Amino acid sequence: MELHVTLCLLYCCAACTLAAKHFYTTLYTVTRASCQPEFTAVSFVNEWQITRYDSQNKTLTAMHSWVRAALSDQHWEKYKETHLSEYSRLREELNAKMRSLGHVNDIHTFQRRSGCEWDDVTGLSKGFDEYGYDGEDFISLDLNQMRYVPHTTQANITAERWNRDGALIQSQSSYHTRECVNWLKRFGKTNLEQTGSISFFQRTSFSPVVCHVAGFCPSAMKISWRKDGKDMKENVRIGAALPDGEGTYLRNVSLNITELDSNTFTCVVGNTSRDLDKRQLKSESDSHPAWIPVVVVVVVVVVVCIGLIVCGVSWYCKKQQRSVQYSTVQQRPAAMQLSALQTDDH
Repeated sequence: MELHVTLCLLYCCAACTLAAKHFYTTLYTVTRASCQPEFTAVSFVNEWQITRYDSQNKTLTAMHSWVRAALSDQHWEKYKETHLSEYSRLREELNAKMRSLGHVNDIHTFQRRSGCEWDDVTGLSKGFDEYGYDGEDFISLDLNQMRYVPHTTQANITAERWNRDGALIQSQSSYHTRECVNWLKRFGKTNLEQTGSISFFQRTSFSPVVCHVAGFCPSAMKISWRKDGKDMKENVRIGAALPDGEGTYLRNVSLNITELDSNTFTCVVGNTSRDLDKRQLKSESDSHPAWIPVVVVVVVVVVVCIGLIVCGVSWYCKKQQRSVQYSTVQQRPAAMQLSALQTDDH
């Protein structure tokens, strides 16, 4: 479906940008399929799914702790009411569309992709509002002319009806020019740009010093080492930015150098930095007793030896049994069970 492709490309592009453009998007789905809720609403900020609502559970769920913290109780209830209102409207539109096409007894789907883009540097914003029917582009709102534009001949009647509805046009103009960006800014205050926590560790005195950064975003935020105030490029290894399940990321940046006493080394994350204190490395290294690796090696060796003995005895017994009762051996296939996986639409 072209609508899904556009949505995915939007999230990927948002993930690759620096802290300038941000996106808030909600994908609404109404369907008659019995295998899923009649209505779902899934919202995203940039590449993160932030909330989910469906008509089966009738609960607005925050996908990360920072999402709920970003809104007051009053705003949270208003956010939920927005989804309930859209549920009622899209359900009526799906029923009307099915009646007009004679699809009353069939299974069909009506979707809406609505949201906005905001540049936190220039302050400029723009909205988008698109609809799909059975996986095909159906109709969209031209926010410059404030008119609905049909994308198929089947959408002509709907576009004419919506364009005659002055209250609908006015409400959508207000939402996409003001309210949508306000929602984005509310979430953005909490999590659009965080530097997270900075800590250091060194496994042994000969290992690289690692700057461990957790809870930062966006994923493209610059993290680096500095030596006496100057950025370092040599002897530095930058690990991948990994999602932590809370809409933020963690990353390790290693420094392989022996001049820790005579220079000042600093780990820089965005506009935040922390100087390395070598005494912290000593205490962390010393917190792991030297005899632990020896014990681990001994335990591993004992386990391996026991395993070899058990395998040898088992093999010998089976060989003897096969030589005596070979003709009576029967093999039975193992039973396998398949479970169906249900996918959520974050």
